[in-house]
Amino acid sequence: AYATALVFLSGGAFSPFVTLYPLVIVGAALLLQRRGALVAATASSLAYGLLVDLQYYGWLRPLNPFPLPEVDGEKLLFQLALSIVGFFAVALLAGYLAEELRRTGERLEEAEAEVLDLEHLKDLILEGLGSGLVALDRAGRVRFHNRAAQDLLGRAGVPLAPGADLTPVFDLAGGSRNEVTLEGGLVLGYSVSPLTDRDDRPIGHLVIFQDLTRVKRMEEDLRRADRLAAVGRLAAGLAHEIRNPLGSLAGSVEVLRQSLRPEGDDAALFDIVLRETGRLNRLVANFLLYARPGRAERRSVAFRDLVEEVGFFFAQGEGNEAFRLENRVAEGFRIEADPAQWEQVLLNLFRNAVEAAPRGVTVIVEAGEEAGTPWIRVADDGPGMPPEVAARAFEPFQSGKPGGTGLGLATVHRIAENHGATVEL
Repeated sequence: AYATALVFLSGGAFSPFVTLYPLVIVGAALLLQRRGALVAATASSLAYGLLVDLQYYGWLRPLNPFPLPEVDGEKLLFQLALSIVGFFAVALLAGYLAEELRRTGERLEEAEAEVLDLEHLKDLILEGLGSGLVALDRAGRVRFHNRAAQDLLGRAGVPLAPGADLTPVFDLAGGSRNEVTLEGGLVLGYSVSPLTDRDDRPIGHLVIFQDLTRVKRMEEDLRRADRLAAVGRLAAGLAHEIRNPLGSLAGSVEVLRQSLRPEGDDAALFDIVLRETGRLNRLVANFLLYARPGRAERRSVAFRDLVEEVGFFFAQGEGNEAFRLENRVAEGFRIEADPAQWEQVLLNLFRNAVEAAPRGVTVIVEAGEEAGTPWIRVADDGPGMPPEVAARAFEPFQSGKPGGTGLGLATVHRIAENHGATVEL
């Protein structure tokens, strides 16, 4: 209507504003697609045709202050037909383009939705990885990391904020298999891959790593078990061969002492022989217990009572006044274990504590259950072990004390393994 009014005011059939009708048709196509364009073309054709007819028959004179050319029927009819054809051509073309634009917009929206879905899926995959993943720039600074990387490096006290330098942690020149030991004994196995741009130019590094601490511990346990099994088989036979003549020797010396009734230095020499023979016999007995602890005869054991009983007898003998026991095991706490073998475990631990702190030591025994698995903790206020001694504490004949046999903790470890348990310092 506005376009027709402007055409009428500016010369009617001879108005230069007839081009407004195609603009109206294009607008209708954009808003209402092809159907709207055809409706707009029809309406424009009717409005313009009616205006031309009224002007031709003189029933309507355009309000134009400038003189208009004479109305020629044939030329006017040709101009009207050409305009109507143009209107519908514009309608068809604009409708087609509007439909294409709509379909392109829909495809673009679908593509954007797919990109967002892929982006979300990528984030889920990266966050769900059990392995740590860190993207670094060429200088080794953090650009991206997943949750597993944050957790693993956080346990070792390594900051993982954006821009943090990880070159002190990872060797970026390394290949596909590398290992690094961090604070707290955390062992990480990692691989480094180059990051490149679209032109295959290097822009950084991709580091993927896993926690190998448990795997390394299991490997060490297997190596230790293999070594100890071989040593045990060999030494058990030797121990039997030593123990038999040792018993004969001790018995013969005792008979000689009773028959000769030595005095002074001779008596002292007989006492030394018997004492050292007894010590050697205990060493062989301990080694046999370590080499072949025997099958665990498990039964339900009131662990607090067992701790009290072993602690009492140890305090009366070897412990003397240097040993103090703090039993924190709850009443009624029970374990499935061989009581004789666990008596040996407690005795060895108590003996180690007293030998390390002969002037006095307090041993604390605790026990509980976590996720259905019982745990036992034995601690003392003694001087502790140097790291190099602690690293080999469970190996036989490795003692940090002068005169120690190195079988106490080795036997504890062997009995724990015999019960399907693990021991940690």
